[in-house]
Amino acid sequence: MRFLSIVTCLWAAGVYGAALGPILERESSSSDVTEIQAQIAANTDGFWMNDLSGKGIAAFNANPGAYKVFRNVRDYGAVGDGVTDDSEAFNRAISDGNRCGPWVCQSSTDTPAVVYVPSGTYLIGQKIVFYYMTQLIGNPRNLPVLKAAPSLRAIALIDGSPYSNVGPDYPAGWTSTNIFLRQIRNFVIDGTAVDPSVGFQGIHWPASQATTIQNVKIRMAVSPISTHAGIFIENGSGGHMADIETEGGLYGLNIGNQQFTLRNIKVSKAKIGISQIWSWGFTYSGLSISDCGVAFSMINGHDQEKLQVGSVVIIDSEITNCPIFMDTAWSRDTKPTGAGQLVLENIKLVNVPIAVTGYGQTKLPGGTMTIEAWGQGNKYSPDGPEKFQGPMDTADRPQSLLDGGKYYSKSKPMYENLSVGDFISARDSGAKGNGRDDDTSAVQNAINLSASQNKVLYFEHGVYKVTNTIYVPPGARMVGETFPAIMASGGTWGNKDDPKPVIQIGKAGDSGSIEWSDMLVQTQGATPGAIVIEYNLNTQRGSGLWDVHTRIGGSKGTELQVAQCPTGSVNERCMAAHTNVHVTKSGQGAYFENNWFWTADHDLDDWNSTQISVFTGRGLHVEANNVFLWGSGVEHHALYQYQFSNIQNVFAGYIQTETPYYMPTPDARTQPYGRSDRYNDPNYTTACPAGKICDPYGLRIVDSKNVMIYGGGLYSFFINQSTLCSDSTIPNGLRDCQNRIFSVEGDSTVQWFSLNQVGALEMVTIDGVDKAKWSDNLSVYSNTIGWFKYKI
Repeated sequence: MRFLSIVTCLWAAGVYGAALGPILERESSSSDVTEIQAQIAANTDGFWMNDLSGKGIAAFNANPGAYKVFRNVRDYGAVGDGVTDDSEAFNRAISDGNRCGPWVCQSSTDTPAVVYVPSGTYLIGQKIVFYYMTQLIGNPRNLPVLKAAPSLRAIALIDGSPYSNVGPDYPAGWTSTNIFLRQIRNFVIDGTAVDPSVGFQGIHWPASQATTIQNVKIRMAVSPISTHAGIFIENGSGGHMADIETEGGLYGLNIGNQQFTLRNIKVSKAKIGISQIWSWGFTYSGLSISDCGVAFSMINGHDQEKLQVGSVVIIDSEITNCPIFMDTAWSRDTKPTGAGQLVLENIKLVNVPIAVTGYGQTKLPGGTMTIEAWGQGNKYSPDGPEKFQGPMDTADRPQSLLDGGKYYSKSKPMYENLSVGDFISARDSGAKGNGRDDDTSAVQNAINLSASQNKVLYFEHGVYKVTNTIYVPPGARMVGETFPAIMASGGTWGNKDDPKPVIQIGKAGDSGSIEWSDMLVQTQGATPGAIVIEYNLNTQRGSGLWDVHTRIGGSKGTELQVAQCPTGSVNERCMAAHTNVHVTKSGQGAYFENNWFWTADHDLDDWNSTQISVFTGRGLHVEANNVFLWGSGVEHHALYQYQFSNIQNVFAGYIQTETPYYMPTPDARTQPYGRSDRYNDPNYTTACPAGKICDPYGLRIVDSKNVMIYGGGLYSFFINQSTLCSDSTIPNGLRDCQNRIFSVEGDSTVQWFSLNQVGALEMVTIDGVDKAKWSDNLSVYSNTIGWFKYKI
């Protein structure tokens, strides 16, 4: 998402902003890949990713033979003895190879990097500056410690987008809503040596889609005068975090973003556990907050009678030994009227005297108890709006989605207990990954072999061109090195009326498990008949697709860039997919986490991020029961972004969509894919009112039961590539970019907490009847309904 958020963080720039010091850069010492592999082999440490690496290639880099995808910080001078300052070594490892650095380029797909950190204690005296498309990965077998030197003075120890001290606006290194495909995982960050009265933050992380922080522990001073924060986010369009622990500080997390999904967050001994700076909608699951003054604060803007937090959903969490759980500022006269909304479900309190405050008054007493369901905000059931504050008669949770009474989830596997012998290398199996040679047979053979031998298939970074469907059998486990891509090319996918899968996970009748993580699937040139991922597997619990994304166009090698797909016309060469992801009727139990299914709206490798027009038909089509969608985004498809058809029992949170920028020229009626009864497509000829903008639905629910949505945003920012319709200065907040965006049809039952929208006049349509208008729910730029329920 490239839309610029209306929120800026002068606090960060003014107090902590610092010029980016010169980062030393060195070229790879040799163009011989064998020498690179030998250098990595000298630093083996027992973790498979490190010990297997050195074979990845950046296929469309100007010099792929010399460019290092995998870098071990020890090769750049890091010592890890807790005494030597290793800051410059880290920054050399990150910046090596003429990469996309802050203020240098807006984005890039040809300079990816894994920066690996072996176990040890690394003294950090200067901030570590992140680059574009970087994964900073520690050894999960024994987490490396990044220890802040007492002299560290920076916005954060790890700075995801540094602020400049030059210019009136102190520009950040990147536009926060354009920061994709980056990760931090497997670290301890220790800030206890920094004076508690001096600013310290573990991670500064303005982030957007396809990003994550996982398995990170942050230690800070426990002091009444502490100004420290574990993770600071002030902007972006995220995003995902899981398995985070913070201890001490003023804040465990101090965060604001358009939307985010956070799972398994543990905060202790902070003055304020989580400070929500702003949001359109955030979903938290599995919070564990203890020994904090206030567990969660969402009052920003209350003193100016302009709340900055739109909505928050917290489920399946435990709060212990905190005087106050939720500090809120909602009232029936809240300004804006849709701000400050909150839903709590299945929250265990232990020694928490006050559960919820509002403007300093107790709204829900606490104690040692369980909050089954409580909320405040705007309600539609389905008529409304109705202001509510108090207990909620929510729908029963489907048992098939639960684990011990909580919604089931599983974190991405790291395979830390496996050895090199438990893996098969895609490159060693004959796949080139160079984006030119046909890797179909080599990739298929490697998948078959790894599944039959119960091994994990490791895709070293590269672009693996395929010309026929790749079948993924039950039992397959696949993991990538910083998002290698499987790229479909050729006539197999040439007919939009006879679509075929690129990746086929199981076949109808197959049952078993699948584990797939850290990879991309994309297409090359005209592939109007491509179903990019088809999921058919009757799925065993424990399976999942984590950090698996589709990127259709907008990158080198796809032949779907500025030169081929300029805006302003419908070009058959730019018809790139029939359907992005299809979970068929047999794909029961499918589990997705932190996935972004994206049709490119701009060219990631163009200096100016120039807009393009790439045409895809359908987004994510779910026809199976018992499906999980944790942290899911689907953007820029012509017929719909999400469609749930004839299903039962789906968990979704947070989900996020965006309408194609080229709409309504063509619109949803006249887009080049037509419609098909076979795929239960919407009929916009009858669905769109005469004289109104006819854009595709963000979400369509048809004859589906127990659709449980825990946070979601359906966004429409553009008319014919222009954002004039969604400008933040439009009087009274009337953002008229499309008419209808969410449709419930037939025999369906739905519960949705935190329903957020931008740019749509009608927020809810049921069987062709509009039920909720934007003007009754205007929030912090977005429009928000805290609780929507229909026949449930």
